[in-house]
This record gives sequence, structure tokens and C-alpha cells, in this order.
Amino acid sequence: MAEKEPVTEGMLRVRLGQHDTHYAEGLIPAATIMRLFADCQSEVSIRMDGVDGYMAAYEKSEFLKPVYAGDYIEIRAKLIGQGNRSRRFAMEALRCLATKELGGGLSGGTIFDPPELVARATLVCVKPRT
Repeated sequence: MAEKEPVTEGMLRVRLGQHDTHYAEGLIPAATIMRLFADCQSEVSIRMDGVDGYMAAYEKSEFLKPVYAGDYIEIRAKLIGQGNRSRRFAMEALRCLATKELGGGLSGGTIFDPPELVARATLVCVKPRT
């Protein structure tokens, strides 16, 4: 029986809503993107190690474009380094679709193909001692 490839990447796609913001015009705070980075990394870590581990640091965070309530974003995590207990992940947030209200309860939008990069970071987590 062939051995399974280890899971080292993950993806999460969400539609951001008014509950994700407290700014005018539905601007999404950077902290919301960072929370989604941590959620995506947690899944990859659980698949790799059986535990999500502890957040240790964001080595670098860049927010390249504003994101708004109604946007569909895709979060990607990719393992880029590991020690005995530490894991480093390259994180990206990409806008797949930006919505706009059309009236009458309907919305339309702009599809980004390929998705546009709106934020990136390097995230470090540490798995607990066993």
C-alpha cells in the first residue's frame, strides 16, 4: 500500500459579512484577515501533527489592498519550514469576488480570475511538548 503524502498546504474560502467589520463602508479590519490566517494554519497543523499548536508569531504581515464586507476571499497556508516543534507557514489572502448591491435585495459582483492578492504574512506556530 502506498504511503500518503503529508499534508503541508491548506485553503479556506469565506464570504466576509457586516459582522466581520466595525468600520465605515464595510471595510474589513486587518485583524479579521489575521484570524482567518490562524484558522487555516490550524487545520493544516491538525492534519500534520494531530494538534493545532500555539501561535508564536507573525514574522511579517502585509496588507496590500482593502477588503470589504461582501468580498469572497480565499486563505492559503503553505508550510515553508519546520523545526522539532515549530512550524513556519506562508499565508496569502486572495480576493476571488467583490460584491456590489444591485437593489431589491440582489447583489452582483466582479470576479477576479486569477484572484488578486490582498494580504500575505509569515506565521509561526509551536506544537506542544509531548
